[in-house]
Amino acid sequence: MELILSSISTSIANLIIFSLLPFLWWFFRHRKETGFFRWIGFIRPHLRSKWWGLIVFAVVYYFFYNFDFTRLVDPDTLAYIESSSAVSANAFAGLGAAIVPALIENFIANGVAEEILYRGFLCKRLCGKLGTVVGILLQAVLFGLMHNILYIIAGLNVGLWYHTLTFLFTGMGALLLGWLNEKIFNGSILPSILLHGAGNFISTMLVAF
Repeated sequence: MELILSSISTSIANLIIFSLLPFLWWFFRHRKETGFFRWIGFIRPHLRSKWWGLIVFAVVYYFFYNFDFTRLVDPDTLAYIESSSAVSANAFAGLGAAIVPALIENFIANGVAEEILYRGFLCKRLCGKLGTVVGILLQAVLFGLMHNILYIIAGLNVGLWYHTLTFLFTGMGALLLGWLNEKIFNGSILPSILLHGAGNFISTMLVAF
């Protein structure tokens, strides 16, 4: 129960933090044009590309997701990260029964909250100003840098190589999710929420079991 309450509080905090800037931007500049949820992409997804585009994406995403970049990390650094309480997934280590709190935290605190800010707000604003391809690339860079900054804030001394791998891996994930929403579907962020949450949840379950 304590872990469930912790996951709920983390989810609420993340939703507030990650939604604050998008909400304020919408409130002062766009609230007379459309509702907040539609504005950030909480709309029903419709396939806008050819069917084979979705298949190609699925194949690329499958190989990307199944690539274990930790194989490129030295064992000492990996052991240091896996033992740190600053890494959120480690809270579920060895707790195979913690499926409910893991679902809450990974789909809400990570999936919904981060997608609102990055794919719902930043990606759409950047695509509108600079074009779809450039916008998707820039939001991916910002998403990768966010994970580097979080490691630094947490005081984790992981070294330049691990920071580089983290940036490339999370940035590539953000690029694929942005492409999925904007180029394959109709700007809906629901597909990226589902993939983001599912990916994090599976990773957490691997730690838990």
